[in-house]
Amino acid sequence: MKVTGSSVCTVMFRLLLFALGLAAGMLRAEGPRADAPIPAMRELAPGVFEIGSMRLDKKTGTLSLPGKVNMDNGALEYLICAPKGPTHESLLVTEVQPSDVHLGMLLLGAKGAGILTPAPSDAPPAQIDAEYLRRAPKLKGDNLTITAKWKDKAGKEHSAPVEDWIVAQNTGKPAPRGPWIYTGSMFAEDKFLAQFEGLIAALVTNPSALINNPRSGNDDDKIWMANTKAVPPADTPIEIVIKLEVKPQKKPK
Repeated sequence: MKVTGSSVCTVMFRLLLFALGLAAGMLRAEGPRADAPIPAMRELAPGVFEIGSMRLDKKTGTLSLPGKVNMDNGALEYLICAPKGPTHESLLVTEVQPSDVHLGMLLLGAKGAGILTPAPSDAPPAQIDAEYLRRAPKLKGDNLTITAKWKDKAGKEHSAPVEDWIVAQNTGKPAPRGPWIYTGSMFAEDKFLAQFEGLIAALVTNPSALINNPRSGNDDDKIWMANTKAVPPADTPIEIVIKLEVKPQKKPK
């Protein structure tokens, strides 16, 4: 069967309706939010869509969103959060709502871990501490990479994996390059926790976040620091590029 541009748009439109319904449910679960409308979507080119301030590219499997460097020194527990999240311990901040990021990742085909919380006690605590981390479940999900793009004061463009901007105190070295895990957050007490807590990507295991860190040290809330030798100055505008690693389909025998 020949796939036309119009049929691709139809599929994307149906996926959008599904994802918008989910996003609307997330917002309703928190109560009315006049400051968080469901983002508009338009096609910029075949397979390339603008969703609010994000850009989704189906061909490359990427979701790009604007952000800024939030911390260029100090201890970290989070990689990316929304302004309402724990900005005092997050390397990066974006104005994009976690529910909108989740919408974009769903459209790219991310499934997440499908974490369920049948009882309030199954949700993570409000404060992630050493006791919780000792017994925290190992999170599973879709592999992805996160890259930051920015311009220096001279206007020269740069790009780096976000791992280069993080250092582990126990080794004194940057975090190992490699994939992150799209776990997709969870619902608890009728709240979509990523949206409710403003969490997009966590360095220390947190099922509330959309994205989690699979590296050694993800069970230690005192190990991660901003890499002052590599990260641009605080408030530097950046583009955060999230690339979903899609496993190649097996050919039929």
